[in-house]
Amino acid sequence: MKFWALLAAVVLAWSLRQDAVAQTASPAILHYCMGCNFSAATLSGGDFSGVTYVGTNFAGTLLERASFRGAHLVAANFQGADLRGAAFDDVECMACNFEGAKLDAATFAGVRMIAANFSGFSAAVSDADLRGLMGGCVACSFRSAMLAGRDLSGVTMIDVDLSQADLRNARFNGAVLCWYVVNGSQRGAKCNKLTGARVDGASFLGILICADPSEARSCTAVTAADLRRQSEATLAGATLP
Repeated sequence: MKFWALLAAVVLAWSLRQDAVAQTASPAILHYCMGCNFSAATLSGGDFSGVTYVGTNFAGTLLERASFRGAHLVAANFQGADLRGAAFDDVECMACNFEGAKLDAATFAGVRMIAANFSGFSAAVSDADLRGLMGGCVACSFRSAMLAGRDLSGVTMIDVDLSQADLRNARFNGAVLCWYVVNGSQRGAKCNKLTGARVDGASFLGILICADPSEARSCTAVTAADLRRQSEATLAGATLP
């Protein structure tokens, strides 16, 4: 009788151990994934290079040093994910959410993003990677971002929301911050939103508007009055054109 009791205990212990392993094991990284859920998983160092993911949930996931190089992402949710040291070089990302994600030391060379959410961005990334991210992000939100002292000179930013952002002592010299919109037969100008941004000491010298941002000859200088009006900000305390 004792033998069977001991055997049952061993089987139970093994079963519980297997359940624990199944719960803690890293999920498989598929090349194509639609509607997958990796929420709160541990995928540090995971290789997602070149994947195509649609509607994937990475909320709260540990993704330190993970590679998303060349990935195609649509509606990926990285809210609160740990992406420190992750590589997003050459990624294509549409409607992705990075709010609250840890992005220190992440890289963004050659990114192409549309309608991404980086609200509250405060990551310690290099100025080069920051320029790559913001220059490759169209119709993106950086509301309340912490960008004080950053060098964004020469970057092309189209429809980037910088409302409430901390831009003190940041440099935007020579950046393309405005673009043209067409309404019927009329052509007008718009600039990135700076409503409520802190701009003490920031420099906006040589700000440009371009008919074609890839063609320097299509660019002209923006006046201080136009920049204030189109950015919906007084820009008090900043150095203006």
